[in-house]
Amino acid sequence: MSSHKTKTQIQEKPYSLHKLNRIQKQEIFKRENLERFTSLTIREMEIFELIVKNHNNPQIATKLFISRQTVEQHRKNINRKLDAHTFADMYGYALAFDVV
Repeated sequence: MSSHKTKTQIQEKPYSLHKLNRIQKQEIFKRENLERFTSLTIREMEIFELIVKNHNNPQIATKLFISRQTVEQHRKNINRKLDAHTFADMYGYALAFDVV
């Protein structure tokens, strides 16, 4: 058996470590924020999914047959419950909890 590693094997290692670190961070985030995420109501979850799929308030209102003001109130509740202040914060939840 040869102890020589191919160039591909050497190149894959940093990528694999990076991926494992990312997965580990997501799992820690998920564990630490499970209670927050599961506190969302069914409607808030529907809206959350549409937000992270890049729908705006008017689009969400039309899609769910509710008023824009109702969407805005749900968004405020989602932001408060998740302590999410930016789209990136919300997207972090979406990645960790397999929403996208």
